[in-house]
Amino acid sequence: MEVLTWTLIILITLIGIVAGILFSFYFLQDKLIFSPIRLPRDYKFPFKNAEEMFFQVEDGIDLNCLLFKSKQSKGLIFYIHGNADNLRYWGDFAPFFTDRGYDVFMYDFRSFGKSRGRIGNERIMQRDNKVLYQRMAEQYGEENIIVYGFSIGTGLAARVAQRNNPKMLILEAPYDNFISLIKYHKAYLPASWITKYHFRINRYLAEINCETHIFHGTEDRKVPFYLGERLRGISEQVNFHEVKDATHSDMQSMEYYQKKMDQLLG
Repeated sequence: MEVLTWTLIILITLIGIVAGILFSFYFLQDKLIFSPIRLPRDYKFPFKNAEEMFFQVEDGIDLNCLLFKSKQSKGLIFYIHGNADNLRYWGDFAPFFTDRGYDVFMYDFRSFGKSRGRIGNERIMQRDNKVLYQRMAEQYGEENIIVYGFSIGTGLAARVAQRNNPKMLILEAPYDNFISLIKYHKAYLPASWITKYHFRINRYLAEINCETHIFHGTEDRKVPFYLGERLRGISEQVNFHEVKDATHSDMQSMEYYQKKMDQLLG
């Protein structure tokens, strides 16, 4: 009887620990996944060629955006950044594109930088992204917009390109779907049960109508190469570029990537 009692106590304790881990991840996943860093509303960005603006995506919620201008614009790069930090960091990636003749539009997700609100779930992120894309399409025309997604932002980029008609879609360090990425980092979690984010890029690209290019580094440890390679050949529109020795954050310094981007943006 005493053995049975202790067995039950241990079992209940283990169940409580597992339940605690699962509940903690579910309710804290926004911060765990995105790790935003806020900025005061009066913060001045150091970028000389960037126009700052705020777009309201719903009542009481406006998102902070930057529009970098090139000297002679060929069109717009609609750039959707990855997790963590804010536009103060991501803005440093814009000159690569402005130097090649494209304006660059970037925005911070809810709770990032100066943006209001909280993310909450994937549906909110996709809706915000759609609103901002439509604003830029009104200004530039879809035929002049290249949608560019980096890391977690590739899920948003692929979806908005699938539902619209941009000139081109470029994905840097994507995954086939977000559940796969969670399992890579947190194999012990039943990700498909508890996450509010799925970002099914494999489904989006199977129905894509625009020219699409994927760049993935072979030494990427944050979004491993094999997750991106699963998208190879998923559609006739999709071109997969293996960038040897590239990690998750040094793509712009790679000669192969630079040459290919010169061709695509030329």
